[in-house]
Amino acid sequence: MGQHATCKEAKSQAQTPRFVLNASVSLLWFLIDEPPDLRAKARLLLDDIMLGRVAVHVPDIWLFEVSGGLVKAVHAKRLTITQAQAALSIVDALVALPNWHTHFHNRDWLYSDVARWAMGYSVSFYDAVYLFLALRQQATFWTADQRLYRFLAQTKRRRKLPVQWIGNYKVKW
Repeated sequence: MGQHATCKEAKSQAQTPRFVLNASVSLLWFLIDEPPDLRAKARLLLDDIMLGRVAVHVPDIWLFEVSGGLVKAVHAKRLTITQAQAALSIVDALVALPNWHTHFHNRDWLYSDVARWAMGYSVSFYDAVYLFLALRQQATFWTADQRLYRFLAQTKRRRKLPVQWIGNYKVKW
């Protein structure tokens, strides 16, 4: 159908939950030495992504952070090279899904806008990229970074930022 959606498709897309995933959530799919309860929640989310139940939006740095995390895990002997290569194949499959949207710097977001925003919200630049994208996409930001989640949850900023802890993920269908 190309880029033109039917009314039914447009309505379905509008009702599909929109998520921005922090790389910390995505790495839970692959790192087997992480807490089992968090891994289980992250796997539920992965299932929902693969089934097209949610629309995912990530900045282009997500690819670097996840790939870098896998390389670091191999170096630390948390994963074998074979396991990391299998994980990278899953990443390749995800970014090809129709409900997966990668947003690129200088096209969908500007470094300078995010840097100013990060300073104003007292978060790291990398965290700000994800949060900035979540605001722009009117999406819920999911993280496994407990310190970031607590910081945002304890500030008034959370009212404007829909932030969720992966430990709270529930299947709704």
